[in-house]
Amino acid sequence: MVEKTVDSVLNQTFQNFEIILVDDGSTDGSFEHLSRLYLNEKKVIIIKQVNLERGAARNNGLKTAIGEYVQFLDSDDTLLNHHLEDLNQTIQRLHPDFISTKFEFAKDGRLIPSDNSKLKEGYYNYNLFLTGNPFACNVCVRRSNPKLRLFEEDRKYSIKEDWMFFLENLSDQKIYLLDRVTMHILEHEGRSMHGDNSVLIKKTKLAEDWILTRVALNETELKIIKSHVNYFSAIHSYIDGNKKAVFAYLWRAAQLNGIKMKYLILAIKNIPGHIILNKCKGLLRG
Repeated sequence: MVEKTVDSVLNQTFQNFEIILVDDGSTDGSFEHLSRLYLNEKKVIIIKQVNLERGAARNNGLKTAIGEYVQFLDSDDTLLNHHLEDLNQTIQRLHPDFISTKFEFAKDGRLIPSDNSKLKEGYYNYNLFLTGNPFACNVCVRRSNPKLRLFEEDRKYSIKEDWMFFLENLSDQKIYLLDRVTMHILEHEGRSMHGDNSVLIKKTKLAEDWILTRVALNETELKIIKSHVNYFSAIHSYIDGNKKAVFAYLWRAAQLNGIKMKYLILAIKNIPGHIILNKCKGLLRG
């Protein structure tokens, strides 16, 4: 899968770049395979580290880079060929510390809009991230930014390090969003956000605690982020079929931030439950 990501970068219309592949302690021969595959490609640099998770891999790549701007990519991301050109044109005009574009999810031959699809072009701060991360890891950063905080490397926060990165850095800075889709993210069962639901809930709560120690939030913002964590936990409890937990999380979310339509919809769906609804859908399709 990573070859498609690398090739999508190599095929950019803007060609002044380097590619740094960070092998995070793979044991399946990936490092050797990629080293052979890109042996004669001068733009590709491959470094290997012991398994330290994504935060450390991102930081390692950032420290190895020599360019002024660094774009982060996961192995299930592919760039449209104008991605770097679009970024470069805006960078030359605005010189932002953080810049991003819009992306779509690719699933079963279809393209699905992401959470940032309806956002207007312009600057955004941490408030956009109080209810989650609509940018995935799609962020380009100015490497020499003296205020830049690196990704959290403690592996207990893995999966949530991007959300934490955005909230901490944008607490006193801004990111510029381009109103153009330039990236596709492959939607598949192996993505980190489709893992064990109990683990996802635990990691989100740990990330919340981390954020509250790093980012100064007012009372309203605290309620927003805490209600988001409870709603997120309700969704993943629903997927697991834990009806009692769903209602408990939704009740806490409503106490913090009022009754929302999405809370009511999830509560109603929770009465028959995720498994029964999926069976009903299957019968209707049959």
